[in-house]
Amino acid sequence: MWDFGHCDPRRCSGKKLARLGLIRELKIGTRFRGVVVSPKAVTVVSPDDRDIVARDGLAVVECSWARIDDVPFSKIASPNERLLPYLLAANPTNYGRPWRLNCVEALAAAFYLTGFDAHANTLMAEFGWGEAFWNINRPYLERYRTCQSSEEVVTMQDNIISELEQARRDKKMATESTDDFLTSNPNHAGWEVQTEGEEEEEEEEEEEEEEEEEEEADTGEVK
Repeated sequence: MWDFGHCDPRRCSGKKLARLGLIRELKIGTRFRGVVVSPKAVTVVSPDDRDIVARDGLAVVECSWARIDDVPFSKIASPNERLLPYLLAANPTNYGRPWRLNCVEALAAAFYLTGFDAHANTLMAEFGWGEAFWNINRPYLERYRTCQSSEEVVTMQDNIISELEQARRDKKMATESTDDFLTSNPNHAGWEVQTEGEEEEEEEEEEEEEEEEEEEADTGEVK
């Protein structure tokens, strides 16, 4: 990895991997012919990149998303720069946010998509939230792995995003429909929606009135 020192060393996933001996740091300007996961790439990583990773390895840029414009990407150029497809972050800083993966998540995702499952699992196993990453992303990753080329992965990504957007619209419509049902009908004056609690109160009042009437009938009292 290329480390630009943007992150807190105590919380940096890349530095932790380096301390564990699972990855090594590259000097700025070092030529790397393997796959480089970079936000500046234009091609999405796919199973078709497996041979490149097997031969020349995988690298990532360790930097802060907030300071992405400060990174001299021209000094870490590679002939095999790759983007990651739509995935969700599980790290504590950006949990649930799309695209905002940290160093270890990016590496694990790229390894998994290129068929190196054991490498991916080894990396994520070092983090307490590692299992959460697989839980929220496995449905997407498995669909991406059915593809062969970068173009197919992009098409699958677009399908996934469209499905998520449709699900949000359906949920919104369902919520609005429920709200409409709970709105008074202007065509029926005095009509109001009763909550379950209000219905129970009315039933109790009716029962009390019936009991009072029965008591009155027994005593012969009339009101």
